[in-house]
Amino acid sequence: MDTILTTLVAAVALGIAGQIIAERFQLPAILPLLVLGIFCGPFGLAFVHPEALGDALEALIHLGVAIILFEGGLSLDPNRLSRVGSAVGNLLTIGVAVTGVASAVVAHWFVDMPWTTAALFGAIVTVTGPTVIVPLLRHMIAPRQVKTVLLSEGLIVDPIGAILAYLVLQWIERAGIPFRALTGEVLTLITTGIVLGFVFGALARLILRTRLVGGELRNLSILALLMVCYLTSDHQAHQSGILAAMVMGLTISAADLPDLVSVRAFKGQLTTLIISVLFILLAAQLDLGAVIVLGWRGLFVVAALIFVVRPLSVALSIWPSQLDGRGRTVIAFTAPRGIVAAAVASLAAREMGKAGLAGAAELEGLVYMTILVTGAWSTIGALVLPKILGYTDDPARRKAVLVGANALSQTLARLLSSAGRTTVAVDASSWRLDRFRAAGLPVVVGDARDAATYEEAGVERDSLVVAVSTNDELNLLVAEMVRAEFGVEHPVVAIQQPPEELGRRSRAWIDLFGGKSVDVPKWIRKIDNEQASEVTIDPQSPEAVATLRAVEHEHRTGALRMVGFKMDEPVLQVDDPRLSQLDRLTLLVAEGRPLEVLEAHRVSTDDEPGAVDEVAANAPPKTPTTPPKNDAVEPTEPV
Repeated sequence: MDTILTTLVAAVALGIAGQIIAERFQLPAILPLLVLGIFCGPFGLAFVHPEALGDALEALIHLGVAIILFEGGLSLDPNRLSRVGSAVGNLLTIGVAVTGVASAVVAHWFVDMPWTTAALFGAIVTVTGPTVIVPLLRHMIAPRQVKTVLLSEGLIVDPIGAILAYLVLQWIERAGIPFRALTGEVLTLITTGIVLGFVFGALARLILRTRLVGGELRNLSILALLMVCYLTSDHQAHQSGILAAMVMGLTISAADLPDLVSVRAFKGQLTTLIISVLFILLAAQLDLGAVIVLGWRGLFVVAALIFVVRPLSVALSIWPSQLDGRGRTVIAFTAPRGIVAAAVASLAAREMGKAGLAGAAELEGLVYMTILVTGAWSTIGALVLPKILGYTDDPARRKAVLVGANALSQTLARLLSSAGRTTVAVDASSWRLDRFRAAGLPVVVGDARDAATYEEAGVERDSLVVAVSTNDELNLLVAEMVRAEFGVEHPVVAIQQPPEELGRRSRAWIDLFGGKSVDVPKWIRKIDNEQASEVTIDPQSPEAVATLRAVEHEHRTGALRMVGFKMDEPVLQVDDPRLSQLDRLTLLVAEGRPLEVLEAHRVSTDDEPGAVDEVAANAPPKTPTTPPKNDAVEPTEPV
């Protein structure tokens, strides 16, 4: 009992520690988890003993993989998948076939694996691991279409690879099952998984759409339903449960459900915990001796997978008409293996051991070597490839994402667009975005609390993200999300009552819009009522700065520091210390005395590249769409 308890507690503690290390150094979590598991297992410090769990470990692996694949299906956007469907479809058919056969040949040639074991290795490494790809994509600079292909392939290929490995293992154990019998098993397995996954997915949608279950129990109800789905499907057709789990997740994702954000968040946290614990336990039981024996021959196999097998698979699967050369190059060199490959390899090794088949340790060692090397290679590639291919220098991807559609954000969008930024507006209400559509600006209708919304908007780590809603809490939540999920270093928030410690002891990475508190509702009303104009001043002029401070002191909403420009780059944190560093500063000034005073300090911007046109700057913002009655000014916008 002490050994089991110590193993479980250590697995949880080490797993979370690995996740923290991965987040701190922006690495795929699989790398520190693998190292910690091996280091603390029987071949290291020996205080994690997976063998003490007995058959419970195998049950834990099965349930864990089901939950991981369910979360993957839940994260898959059918609309985005439809745009790259042909490329992903080819990778899941042609690509899987090429990878499986070529990997088996390479393993047989370099490490002298028997053809049967090599075929099993080839089936296992057809998966690419969304648990590794998703963190990489959040920090990789690449077109959205490329990221969608990688993410969709990783999510869907996992159950395909797991089922393929199971069929190969059955073929090995049963000494060459007849083709007709094998075909019947495949059809039964696929049909059972798809049908039951859809049925349980429909039940989950019913729970989420109705009030059959209270809010606090909904997420747990979906989890219980998922486990019943997996068990029912697996009893009907062995190994069909993992397919049913993914189909159930995809069925829920395809529905327009109001509570899907909370379900995804809960399942995301649960999946992180399961991945952490499983990888510690699986890595701890790895036979290091088998890995060491492989030596350079094993590394040659992995190198062939990276530089020959994967590029060949992509070249035969994705045509130039589907994706350009740079996109195909990124996909060709981004194929890390993850937790599903490790789990399937461990389960296969256990089955081979029970059946008395040789080569189980060699198979597991080679798969883990593949996981470690491909994960490290893909991490390096995610940083280096975009620079080599010129993605980081592409002006089209210099984005400014504005969260909250209103008159103030529309004015800001026009100023940022004039500075060369591709501006995207985000809001949950489609009608609020009509003013942006009329101005020809791209928009995204989505929940500001959901990371998928920012993925659709194309947020990357060097994007400019500005939260300009009338809800302070939501603005701060947006800043925290884009920093944690996408690595945005300094998100900007418009906040009406900033905490005293904000920017000093707490949340120092947040930039305040204008450098001070902003009365967002009042400025929205002023713009809508044509009671505000734009004025550009020279911030290096002491007289202009003194006048600006006097206006701000005398009139709380007399002037709003909108955008500063330094070498034509927009600056939105325009506090007093930064004023002298700017080339010019565009203000939003209330009509009346503040405007009369600051007009004397207006400077011309006609001759400066990227400056706002004088006529457009003074024109009142257009609001072509009339909001519904009694909803013209909202104290909190549901963005």
